[in-house]
Amino acid sequence: MTKMSDLPIDMVFLIIDESDSFRDIISMGLKSLGFKNIIKSPTSHLAYGNLITRKIDFVISELNLDAMSGIDLLKEIREDRKIGLMPFLMMSTEITKDQIAMLAEYEIDGFIKKPFTFQMLVEKIPVCLNHYNDPTNKEYFFSQAKKLLAQKNYQQAFNTYETLLNSYPQSARACVGLSHCYRGFNDFERAEYFCRKAIDNNKLYVQGFDEMGKICIDRNMIDQAIYFFKRAVFLSPKNPVRYESITNTLIEKQRFKEAEEFLEDASLVGIDYQSIYEQYARALFYQRKLEKAVMYFDKALENSENRRSLLNLMGICYKDLNRYDEAIKYYDIAIHEFPTDTKVLFNKALCYLEMNDLKSAMKICEDIVKIEPTHEKASRKIKEIEAKMKN
Repeated sequence: MTKMSDLPIDMVFLIIDESDSFRDIISMGLKSLGFKNIIKSPTSHLAYGNLITRKIDFVISELNLDAMSGIDLLKEIREDRKIGLMPFLMMSTEITKDQIAMLAEYEIDGFIKKPFTFQMLVEKIPVCLNHYNDPTNKEYFFSQAKKLLAQKNYQQAFNTYETLLNSYPQSARACVGLSHCYRGFNDFERAEYFCRKAIDNNKLYVQGFDEMGKICIDRNMIDQAIYFFKRAVFLSPKNPVRYESITNTLIEKQRFKEAEEFLEDASLVGIDYQSIYEQYARALFYQRKLEKAVMYFDKALENSENRRSLLNLMGICYKDLNRYDEAIKYYDIAIHEFPTDTKVLFNKALCYLEMNDLKSAMKICEDIVKIEPTHEKASRKIKEIEAKMKN
């Protein structure tokens, strides 16, 4: 039986609750026991970012959060291949029958009813860890199957999900796992069969509708995919991870108008996440709604990790709007930060050509060839510019 005193002091706890004071009370209590690594988050989405980028050893989450609920967070943790298995303790003043049904697919390691004393929490954490470490815990096997899917080892993943379905015949989650494997085998009929079985088993299981959307995408049935994605969003209306994933899929399939519509829906319900402005800007850019696109690219630049790409796209937008001075300004910022990026340099050269500044365009193309001697487009432009200069 695990005891609190047995736990390593470098264990990382993640506490998710909208109340600053509640997070602080739990954090101070854990620190009083010697634990040093406490991460506090007011929202599930911020917590989700920490889960992807940091190693977390134990999650303590409120169930009823305003935006992305504790259940939505649990689902994303269990399904995301970038996140490993970890103990999860849910807390709340109450839990409804619908929430119990939504939790049916996922085995939490413990539930504690609010209000509770810190001593009650201290007693609950070891109980959760004992459940987590139980060799019969089904979450361990689901986690193993998830890893196999991430490695595209579809046959072994299939075997694991099949065993899970035999053990838990009503498991929508196991059915979706088998559906994903069949997609990997390019057997879309069997994939759809198991996915529909998942939906029949649990009509509240968001991933069932999401998987049906992905099956339709793989079969290039885009309109049907959008229908199922909308069903998924209906069941999880404030989950930013769902919007982000669907929008990325639609942009990849060049369904920019539909991507824009999903993002507008996200904005209407107050959803915000790091890449939402970038996604919105790209969807607008590819539809040639350039005035609106530059506004969202500008917002995206504040926090994006794709700064080079965004600066380049800002330059293209302004060039295509014939606002050449602004285009050059953004190209110059990109070149200052990434001086050997031949893609940005070439786009700046094209901008100078549209401005009929042949000398500046020539110099940039010559610089490109020095950086990348095999750059065919720059070499061709040099010849074209030379011909124009002679005339």
